[in-house]
Amino acid sequence: MTMTMPSKNDLLSFMRGLRAVREYTPEAVPQTILEEILDVGRWSATASNRQLHEIVVVRDQAVKDQFAAWGAKPAGPAAVALLIVTANDASAFDEGRVAERLALAAKACGLGSCIATLKNEGPEAAKGLLGIPPERRARTLVAIGHTDVAARRALPRAPQARKPMSEFAHWDRY
Repeated sequence: MTMTMPSKNDLLSFMRGLRAVREYTPEAVPQTILEEILDVGRWSATASNRQLHEIVVVRDQAVKDQFAAWGAKPAGPAAVALLIVTANDASAFDEGRVAERLALAAKACGLGSCIATLKNEGPEAAKGLLGIPPERRARTLVAIGHTDVAARRALPRAPQARKPMSEFAHWDRY
């Protein structure tokens, strides 16, 4: 069986099209889809292939609402929140890599997602609530769900989605 790769332009367009989605329908995400998304996260590159991250899959509405109260607001209306647990603060870079991969995998599965962080007492309280060992880091999550298209269309549009390349990239010197 021959696998056809999408074109470079298709892949770049797909990646550029990733948006933070905070508006979701109440529809659940099937277990098989969650496992596909998690498998992409599992294969994320890590420094020295240490693989220091784990995911707590949270579908319990009361816990997602608590995440929202702790500052990770997109978790509340999402079907699922994937809490990334890492070894310590030194793993924060890899944590970001995993979060972005989970978000891209959700998009590939036709779902919306938003990366969010627990704030203030949230990280420590979440560890206690979910039985995460106290020495672990649990701050970043990826909220995932079916996009509420009508709610997103009703949002005001940003005047400029991204700053110009000339303000983003500096060649050879700042």
